[in-house]
This record gives sequence, C-alpha cells and structure tokens, in this order.
Amino acid sequence: MTNGPNLFARLHKWATRQDENFVTESLAITLEQLLILAPEVGTRLIRQLTGGLIDLPPADASAIGVQTQVDVASGRPDLEVSVPHKLVWVEVKVESDLRVGQLEGYRVLLAESGATLTRLVLLSRYPVKFAPSDERPDLEIRWYQVAEWVENELIALEVSGPVAVFLGQQFLEFLRARKMTLTQVGKFMPEGLRAWGSLLNMLFEAAKACNVPTGRVSASRDSISLSLDGGKYWIGIEYANPEVLWFGTWCRIDSELAARLDTGELGEDARVPGRHQWWRSVELESEEVHFFLRSKVGQMEWLEKFIRDCIDKARSIETPDQPPIPDDSGED
Repeated sequence: MTNGPNLFARLHKWATRQDENFVTESLAITLEQLLILAPEVGTRLIRQLTGGLIDLPPADASAIGVQTQVDVASGRPDLEVSVPHKLVWVEVKVESDLRVGQLEGYRVLLAESGATLTRLVLLSRYPVKFAPSDERPDLEIRWYQVAEWVENELIALEVSGPVAVFLGQQFLEFLRARKMTLTQVGKFMPEGLRAWGSLLNMLFEAAKACNVPTGRVSASRDSISLSLDGGKYWIGIEYANPEVLWFGTWCRIDSELAARLDTGELGEDARVPGRHQWWRSVELESEEVHFFLRSKVGQMEWLEKFIRDCIDKARSIETPDQPPIPDDSGED
C-alpha cells in the first residue's frame, strides 16, 4: 500500500545492516545533484544544514564539496561539507546512539584540519541526551527539519526542471516512508475523526448485513482497520491516503488462484500464514464510486456490495488447511 515506486526505498532493501550509511548516502547524493540541477535550492539546503557557516551564492555552488564516510586519522565522519577555509562534519544518526567519545574525537580532528572555520553538526531522528561533561555539537538538527526544508523547496525545484523536482520528491517520500517527517495537524482534524467514526460504524453494520463476523479495531501509526471473520480478513484505511479503502486477507491463500482473480493484487508478508496476501483497494472519491456524494443509505449499500464481493473472492482463494491466525492480524 504505497503511493508508487520510490527509487531510494527500492535500493534501501539491499542495504543490509547499513541503514544509516544508506540514509547518509541518500542525503549526500540529493545535495550533490541539487547543487548541479538547482543551485539556488542546493545552496539554501547547504546553508541550513551547516547553520549558515557555508553560505555561497548559486553561481558558486560548484565550489561546495560534499563527501561521505571521510577517512581521517582516528574516525570516519558520516558527511563532510566544505569550501575553501571552511569545514563542516555532520554525524548522522537514525536509530543508533552516539559512541562514547565520538564527538570529542571529531572536535580534536576538526581543530587539526587546518580549516579556518569549522562546525560539528549532529543530524538525528530523536534528541540526544548529553551529560554536563559531554562534548556537544555546534548544531543539532532533526530529520523532520531536513524533510521540511526539502518540502518547502518543491515549488522552486519545479522551476529547475523535471529531474530536480523528481529527485526532491523521491527523497522526501523516502523520509516519509521511514517515518522521519512530520505533518502539521490542521483545524479539520476533529471533523475528520468524526467522519472516520461514522465510516467505522457503517463498516460494522455493513459487515453484519453480509453475515460476516466483526472483530477488533486495530490502529497503528499508519492505518486503522476492522478485523473480519475471526481475523482472516480486514478492511480499513491509511492515514496518509484516507480516500482509499483497503480490503486484505490475513489467512492462508492459494497464490495461483489469487493471481487469476479479475481484481486486486497479490502481496507478501512474512507474518501471514503462507506469506501471501490478496489486497483490493478502491478510490472513494473516484467518478465510478462517488462515495462521499452518496446519501447515507447509498453509502451503506455501496459498502455492503464492496464487502460482499471482497469476501466472496477471498473465500474462493482460501486453502482448506487454515492454521491459527496470528495475533497481529491486520496490524502494521
């Protein structure tokens, strides 16, 4: 259930036990290419990342050096940004902690680098707790701030051309997929929750009308769903795409039969018995459905038809041997 293929996400699956290195390289290549493709944007991002220490006009963007995993005497800074006489080292963290003495070592090496002005930056997903005696970075940045900087530049990137905006969008979507961004909570949140409550009630009633037993409601950071028929199936939405309604299996299915169905798609999940899942989604705002423009009765009738059709197809691909349903069925 994604918005489409993402270059960084597709490559990330090959970065076994190299998560932070991959994220660092992704940031570096984005900065390097934007300095070439969209120098106005690239230099602004560099200025923000370095706390203003490196602040060059777009015409001088080529003078900015961006390197990763720089080998120095007794360490390897994750990211180095430099111009003549100025040097910035960025220590990148996603989930791991700082090593004891790591920043102290970098501080000494920066002093010995020969650069007139230096800066030590810590880029992390979560705030780092420092003891009073610990060495602290000159600047602490969180990943959601980097994501906001890129998001704020998307309009400017459109002016620079399709390649630049594609790169910015891909990197931003990668950070979103990693839950390293934030979305502002707007004033319509209460109304949205009331609307979801109404939809959830309709899903309960529609399932009962189809003689399908309902179970628990499961909520995660990404989605909320209703368990159906003892946990064998679920139906729900993703917060990021609430206009799409999803139905999925959580029981063992015949993948060959599923592949021959005239609708839906086949996926894999190691938590599911047999690993295979059958998914079906529908765009509630599409011209074919017009769900939100229907009357209450019309919405209930449409949901009943959708659930009944999904259940019939799901049951047609179930295998005779059904092991117990995992406790985390339908949850992400």
